[in-house]
Amino acid sequence: MAKAKEAELKLELINVGHGDALVLHWLPKTGKSSTILIDGGPARGAARLRETLDRLKATSIDLAVLTHCDADHVDGLLAYASGDDALPIDRYWGPCFPAFRRHAWLFPPRVASGIDKTEDLQKALPASCSVSWPVEGATWTSSDGDLSLKVISPAGRLIERLLLGSDTLSLFLREPMPMGWLLGSVEEEPDDEDPYADLRFAISTTEITPERVPNLPAVEQPAPAGDIAREVAGKEVEPEFFGNSVLNNTSIVLLVEARTGVRSQRLLLTGDLENFAYLMARYPMGLGCEIVKVPHHGSHSYVDSDLAYDEVWQWMRPRAALVSANGKHGLPRREFRDAALRYGTTLFCTSRRTREIVTGPLAESCCKIQYGCDHQAPVSLTISSQGIQSEGIACARGNLTGVMPVIEVRQHIVDPSPILSTMAEGEVRKHVDWAVNWLRATLIERQNRPADAELSPLSIKTLSRAAGAAGRIGAATQMELILERAARSGKVWLSQGSKYRRDDDRGVWILPNKEEIKAFEDWVDSYSIIHLAVADRHAGSAREELLYAADTTWLANRLAETFAFPVAMFEDAIWPKLVAHLLKSHSIGIRSFDGSPYRASGASIAMILFKEIDTDAAFTRLVERLERVDSNELADYLTAVFRYGHSSSGLPPKWPSAIDPAITPMRLATPMLPSGLVGNRYGASFPLLGLSTNSELVRRWIELVPYSMGPTLPEALLPSVFACLILSGFELFKRPKAAHPSR
Repeated sequence: MAKAKEAELKLELINVGHGDALVLHWLPKTGKSSTILIDGGPARGAARLRETLDRLKATSIDLAVLTHCDADHVDGLLAYASGDDALPIDRYWGPCFPAFRRHAWLFPPRVASGIDKTEDLQKALPASCSVSWPVEGATWTSSDGDLSLKVISPAGRLIERLLLGSDTLSLFLREPMPMGWLLGSVEEEPDDEDPYADLRFAISTTEITPERVPNLPAVEQPAPAGDIAREVAGKEVEPEFFGNSVLNNTSIVLLVEARTGVRSQRLLLTGDLENFAYLMARYPMGLGCEIVKVPHHGSHSYVDSDLAYDEVWQWMRPRAALVSANGKHGLPRREFRDAALRYGTTLFCTSRRTREIVTGPLAESCCKIQYGCDHQAPVSLTISSQGIQSEGIACARGNLTGVMPVIEVRQHIVDPSPILSTMAEGEVRKHVDWAVNWLRATLIERQNRPADAELSPLSIKTLSRAAGAAGRIGAATQMELILERAARSGKVWLSQGSKYRRDDDRGVWILPNKEEIKAFEDWVDSYSIIHLAVADRHAGSAREELLYAADTTWLANRLAETFAFPVAMFEDAIWPKLVAHLLKSHSIGIRSFDGSPYRASGASIAMILFKEIDTDAAFTRLVERLERVDSNELADYLTAVFRYGHSSSGLPPKWPSAIDPAITPMRLATPMLPSGLVGNRYGASFPLLGLSTNSELVRRWIELVPYSMGPTLPEALLPSVFACLILSGFELFKRPKAAHPSR
């Protein structure tokens, strides 16, 4: 009885010299075969691609993939697609070249040529071909459902930043391109007026089609080209290859899964990816792949900015690895080869070696030179339920290097900090210190000029320009990340950002130092009485939560005028420090409102704070301060208060400026009356503090003054009446351990 046919996957790594060209030919148990073409190598790869497809008896290309815009991947594919004898291509995945066109001024001719040819390739595709630019999450499945390809890189956020971001130059100034920032969380804040909402939605669907990309925003050039070139040279990036790292690290990385018999086997096709920080964080347990197409022809492998051969190969741990290189650019590297073999990988290469080193030094950095490789041949694998078989011999099997290495397994933890992924730690610290010093100097200048309560914090864009003027090109292009590090270190205040907020919308300011915090405390202590109003009746009953629920607008404005710290940062960065001080140093009383005029203004709770141990001591001290105020001002204000309290019409009386140094006014959305001055609509409903001999006179005056009737208060009694009505009616529920000295 004949054995039933089982599915097979043929993998052909075509010998194109230095470059990548790979064919997957799927032979299912039943039905039509599928052919996937991934890259085409340099121009000469076109002829070898035709030969391979003919040998496999392919009749069409179900999916063609160009992993990235580099000549040793695109030239052969372009030459093949442009030929008259090219097989029909049903679907094409390629790099989102408008994301790179937007940065054309950055690329040298060699790199720009690859982008041009990528666009030419897309134009050469047949009109019937479905074209898209995939990002993480895009999938393709064969007609029988047993072969699937999934894009696992680039991340949509990365392509979106290249398409729309205003701070993209920072991605170009490091080798490899930073990836760790992708690991940070982002607050979603959809904007109905976002002109690029449709493009962002297209990215979220994992496949961008050309018609979904509108005219893109221009990229601001933050410094002259010569300055950027010097910055690049200082980071050991060859000018000819500037920007190549961005192309490499936006490679389309494919996870292939083939179901052969009862088992599924996985392949990882990495393009020229160099920085594995994002993938290793997304898949910390690895991908369980049997076969890996070696990244970037056996060049460097990184985790963020750290060279990390062992960590990457420990994470991948494939049974077999395929590399296509011929010694150009010193590739493959011997360090890559040894790391792969240390983790049990069988290595296949299009270069065939001619020597074995049993003992002796390994002096060459390129394994082609080290092992005398002088013959090129394709690599052909068959993947079936029986396993993986090759038509040729392997370069080496796991752990069989010329000189047996000591096996060293190291745990590598990926730090998700966006700063660490962008710049070296020492460089970050220098830029943080510069930004902090610049902000401190700006604060001092503001303090030497007339104060303004409405003065805004600085925008990130302002600091970026200042960094550019100071010759700090790296800092200028990634100022938001630098300031986020400074904020996490407690050196600056930074307003919240979101995915849809431009960086120049975020405000930044220096955080106060110890001396300034002490000055804030002395300033708030200079008030005999601090009034606060709470709108939310359900804000709580504990003193600290009530303080955080109170309206602090007046205090924030006065502090801004006095010390030049913007109002925008008061609630988050300054008020918590003052609350901690007030809880230790002040008595706190509260009073709830029912039918008083305050209910109409939205207030539900009033708070009063003073330094003395009890209200009697506070009364004595407040009277002393009010005796310095003109009695006519006190009399006029008291009269206006009770008339307003009776009618509740119009605006509350204006707070006398002469009282400002002693008592803070109360306010919510608008100025309000100090809570103790009004008991209810018809007069005070609480005992009057400190007026035992004159209480009946004062009560009579409170009742009749709204009607322009009643007794006249003696001038000498006015400070006591004012202090009494400020302090009366509160429930004291917190006292300091010891009275603070009066000021």
